Amino acid sequence: MKQKLMGNTVWILLAVCIAASQGCKEGKEPKGQASVTAGKPGAAFGPDTSPLPPDLSKGWCAGHGVPESVCTRCDDSLIEKFKAAGDWCKEHGLPETQCTRCHPEVKERWEKLNPAGKAPGAAPPGDEHGSLPATPDSAPPGPAGKGGGQRLLTGATDPLCQVEQTQIRLRDPSVAQQSGIITEPAAMRRITATVESPGEIAFDQSRLAHVTSRVKGVLHSVYAELGATVQPGDVLAVIESPQLAEAKSRYIELHEKHALAQADFDRAKLIHDGIKKILEQCETLPSTEAMRKAFADVRVGEVKSRLLTAHSELELARLTLERESRLREQKISSEQEFDSARNQLQAAQAGFHAAHEEIEFSSERDLLAAEKAMRVARSAAQAAQRELHVLGIADEAVLALPNAADVGLLNYQLRSPLAGQVVERHAVVGEAVDEGKELFAVADVSAVWMMLDVPERDLIELRVGLPALATIDGLPGHSFEARLAWISASVDDRKRTVRARAEISNPDGLLRANMFGQARIMLHDNEEVLTVSSEAVQTDGCCQLVFVKEGEALFRPRKVVLGAESRGYVEIHRGLQLGDAVVTAGSFLMKTEILKGNIGAGCCEVEPGR
Repeated sequence: MKQKLMGNTVWILLAVCIAASQGCKEGKEPKGQASVTAGKPGAAFGPDTSPLPPDLSKGWCAGHGVPESVCTRCDDSLIEKFKAAGDWCKEHGLPETQCTRCHPEVKERWEKLNPAGKAPGAAPPGDEHGSLPATPDSAPPGPAGKGGGQRLLTGATDPLCQVEQTQIRLRDPSVAQQSGIITEPAAMRRITATVESPGEIAFDQSRLAHVTSRVKGVLHSVYAELGATVQPGDVLAVIESPQLAEAKSRYIELHEKHALAQADFDRAKLIHDGIKKILEQCETLPSTEAMRKAFADVRVGEVKSRLLTAHSELELARLTLERESRLREQKISSEQEFDSARNQLQAAQAGFHAAHEEIEFSSERDLLAAEKAMRVARSAAQAAQRELHVLGIADEAVLALPNAADVGLLNYQLRSPLAGQVVERHAVVGEAVDEGKELFAVADVSAVWMMLDVPERDLIELRVGLPALATIDGLPGHSFEARLAWISASVDDRKRTVRARAEISNPDGLLRANMFGQARIMLHDNEEVLTVSSEAVQTDGCCQLVFVKEGEALFRPRKVVLGAESRGYVEIHRGLQLGDAVVTAGSFLMKTEILKGNIGAGCCEVEPGR
């Protein structure tokens, strides 16, 4: 018996007091069952004494072992109600009537309310804190693979988990040394870490073109063979298309109409400018003869004749009035003849001004009409030109159409939009072609993509721009430098992986679409990050834990968010500060102690070394 006791010395020496749930002779006695509770006098702790009556209509909380209607960890609005009723365990952060650490017997009493006896999918012991006491795991968690090394489990850190309220106090500071508990500070260390992901080579979609026919017709000839190297604008095939011939003919017709309308507008503009010049100067010239000489080179048609005639009549009326005025002064002409001459002058002046205004108005009207006709014809020609552009006809080819031979109107030239290789061909001479049918695929294979399926758990480590090294199953001994260029915003709902894309230079053309391989993404390349020993990290089912030394014999679990792991050290994203003393050797044994349902009496009674 003594030998057996000595064989368990390590465990006895490690026996701890969970001070948050057991007094452990620190001046505070363990809680006993009260005779008068927050509920009914004389009743035991449990559902019967809960100040909020359990209501199963909202369902059963399998994770915390109580009805949803009274679960303070799922509904924090209930906390104040329990506190107001005096039913609250400050040490463990839940109602006293539900605290299995202070009152282990309440577990069975609450479970009697479970309508299923044991709720389907209930979390196993140790997955939650406070409601259900947990038992120690049988073995430490084994690390899973990550990159070229190992990876710790990185489950979510439950914000409602109360594990950090637990503290572990040894009976004596010497117990830590005798039990082999070792601490090491969280420190900045340089690590190199990677994550591996399967991948598949694909064409760079920004360097790939699917060449389709935009017209109906019949394939007349094919010039590009599969695998041929082409340049932008190279003719891949020729299609004879009545649809294209009709569109070209319509453009030629509208182009000619526009040219004619433009000529009419130019002529109207020339006439308008000439008339404007005549009208501005006609009143300043002394005689009709002077006007005729001044405007001999101005071509305005009958307008010049009308204006010269009106000006000639005005000039004659003015001379007649002057002669009659002299004759009247000499008493040769009568007053009546003088008045008649004056009236003729006024009439001639009115006629000249009327002709002036009519000619000016007609000139403006004709110019506006010609401009409108020109604009309409130009718009129609441009619409026909845009239709040809939609059909894939280049600008220079459109401009050459008015002088093209009729036979050329039928030919539709299918051209390559980029430089690369013909990687697909679906064109056979003589076959009928419909609009939108893909005839060729041209790809620039000097650069390719590698589409990756990265495990969801590694998403926190990924960022665009990370370097990577790709290896291909069919190219042993070769590796290719890559760079992460895109990370999907969604997760595959079946595989639980994140789609990502790495870009790879392929100058020698070794990489081909649909090849399978692996990509090793470099998370840290000799970078300095906050780390602790991988041995220090434990998982309790809902959180990642380390144990921080806060006194000579006092330790407290701390929830952490993990990053990359390399050479026995793991990156800490959140949860620790630089210099925190973290338990390495012995951390697993500490985890088993905080997950025990009843611990404390033994550790308080056994002296070190016994």
